[in-house]
Amino acid sequence: MLEEEEELKIKKFEGNEIDERDGFITFKVIIVGNSGVGKSSFLKRGAQNKYSDSYQATIGFEFLLMYYEVNGVKIKLQVWDTCGQEMYRSLIQGFYRNTALTLLMYAVNDQKSFDDLDNWIKDIKSSTENDQPIFLVGNKCDLDKDIKKVTEDNGKEFTSQYSLAYFTEASAKSGYQVNETFEKIVGHLYKESYLKGKNNFKKLKIDTPEGNLVKKDNNDSGRKKCC
Repeated sequence: MLEEEEELKIKKFEGNEIDERDGFITFKVIIVGNSGVGKSSFLKRGAQNKYSDSYQATIGFEFLLMYYEVNGVKIKLQVWDTCGQEMYRSLIQGFYRNTALTLLMYAVNDQKSFDDLDNWIKDIKSSTENDQPIFLVGNKCDLDKDIKKVTEDNGKEFTSQYSLAYFTEASAKSGYQVNETFEKIVGHLYKESYLKGKNNFKKLKIDTPEGNLVKKDNNDSGRKKCC
C-alpha cells in the first residue's frame, strides 16, 4: 500500500518572530527572466508586502530573505533577484551555483518575454549539474484581457513541454498568487530536498560569484553591482 503524502503545514515568520539562533535551513532561490517582467516587484511583494508602480530596472543583483516553518522544520529562503538585460546574462550564470530552485518569469503582456523562455531554460540547464526544479510564473495577470499577449494555456503548454515543477499566473501589483507561489516553493524544497536528503544540510553553504562587493542593508537584503 502506498504511503500517504504528508500534509504540509506552512507558517511564514514576520519581523520579531525571526530568531536566527533557531537554526534555519537555508535554500538559495534565483528569479530569472527578461527585464521588465516584474521580478523585483514580485519578490518585494512576497518578502515585504510592498509594491510600487514606478519602474527601475535592476542593475546587478540583490537578495531578500524569507523565513518559514514547514511541519516543524525552519527554512530560510535566500531569494536572488537578477538583472534581465541581455548584456548581463553571462554574469547570471555564476549565480546558479548552489541554487536549490529557479523561478522563471515572463509577463503576460510581453510576447518576447515568453518567447525568450527557451533561452532561459537552456541557460539554467547548462549552468546546473542536477535536474534543478523550475517554477514558471506569468506575471501581470491583473491586466485587461485586450492587453494580454500570452494566454494561461500558453503557459501550461510550456510547462508541460519542459516538465517544469510548477506554473501559475500571478500579479505582483494585486498580490494575487504571490504568497501562494512562495509557499509552493518552500513546500517543494521541504519535500524534495529536505525529506529526501538530497543535500547535506549541516554543510550547506550559500555561494555568490567572486567579484564586486555584496552589500547588505537594514532590510536584510544584499546587492551586487554589475557595473
